[in-house]
Amino acid sequence: MKDFIVLAFKNVFRNGKRSLTLGVNYAIVAFILTALAAFTRGAQDNVSSSIIRATAGHITVSGKYADGGKIYNGLLRSGDIELLAKESLGQDATVLKRYLVKSAVYFNGLSKRLSFTGIESDRDTGFKGQMRFDAGSWENWAANPNGIALPKSVADYFGIRTGDDLVVSARTRFGAFNTGILKVEGIYRTDNFFMGELVLVHFDFLRKLDLAPEDASTAIYAYLGSTAGIGAKRDAFAKLLTSKGFEVSRPKDDAEAISAVSAASQKYEIDEEGRDRVMPKLATIDEVLGIVRSVVAAVQGMGALVTAIMLFVIAVSVFINLRMSINERLREIGSMRAMGVEASAVTGLFVMEGSALALMASAVGSVAAALVCLLVRLAIPFPAGGNLAIFLDSGRLALAPNLGDMALLVAAIGIIAAAFSFFPARRGGRIRPVEALTATF
Repeated sequence: MKDFIVLAFKNVFRNGKRSLTLGVNYAIVAFILTALAAFTRGAQDNVSSSIIRATAGHITVSGKYADGGKIYNGLLRSGDIELLAKESLGQDATVLKRYLVKSAVYFNGLSKRLSFTGIESDRDTGFKGQMRFDAGSWENWAANPNGIALPKSVADYFGIRTGDDLVVSARTRFGAFNTGILKVEGIYRTDNFFMGELVLVHFDFLRKLDLAPEDASTAIYAYLGSTAGIGAKRDAFAKLLTSKGFEVSRPKDDAEAISAVSAASQKYEIDEEGRDRVMPKLATIDEVLGIVRSVVAAVQGMGALVTAIMLFVIAVSVFINLRMSINERLREIGSMRAMGVEASAVTGLFVMEGSALALMASAVGSVAAALVCLLVRLAIPFPAGGNLAIFLDSGRLALAPNLGDMALLVAAIGIIAAAFSFFPARRGGRIRPVEALTATF
């Protein structure tokens, strides 16, 4: 067997031109598919990371509460929910509350409706490392309870500078409008696509603007050290909340999960049940990313179609190449059969030759794609606000070649080559010695 393997590898480039052509085809297919896998894996990882650092937790608690015959968006008993989250998810979990409101901003005769995120600046510092201030600073903003930090795009739209006062007008949870004045303490840029329109203010400012109770918030975010078993962790947290009198639910679908982590102004509706209660909704990051996975799956579906077409072309090439090779090597086959070599051994020899070429060429193509992906990621910057912004990590295209994906791809191409080599190889192996030595197959 060892001798046949050695002979197979020696014969791989016996017809150099034909083998080179087929090998280049293998390499190109492996290159394209490796690059596609690196892009889809990198996009999914990058989008997931960006959303978590901007608008969602590993577990996000949102919902409604009934109070005085009316139902409002948001949460009451936020302090209790935070404590229960720590108790259920562990003291290593980071639990943060935020107040999210959509409000109109008026400045220099212009107005625009913006989404405001209110945070506790002493605890919720995850945004700090993602913001590059063109004017002002995080420290200036954090020190002013009426401070506001604006993305550069918003500041440019209004012509705002640091030190300017902005008038905001928001519809409160009661339906009436309330106004407030904010001082611009920072104008920033960010590479996180999902922070591109983030208007940052202080938690208490937004809560008071909305005329909400002290224990109110619109959402609570729990960040975990590991997302392994996140569904079970969410269920345990929900069970604990239920035992404390909360009426807990979970998103019905991916769209509802995304809605649970998006900013929305407070509003109320009449409570037909007429009893006070808090109704938190617990969404996991896996549910929030459901639509993202659908997009990635669509990209992968297109990739699968391209893959099928390219592999079909390769399969046909393998079949034709081996038929031609067997036709040219009939005397060699006849000699081996005359010496007592079994038909199965001859078949195996040609299958090994085809597989060896496929494995070597596809491995070269896959490694080349991985190196190109890494080079593009490290050496080529992209503008943060361009069409590729959602796929960028710190201004670099989020390409993530994976050794497991590469190995699986190379193995798949090798198996396909072996399968489509088998049929012409079997016919060649079954030729009787006298026919092989005297006729053309």
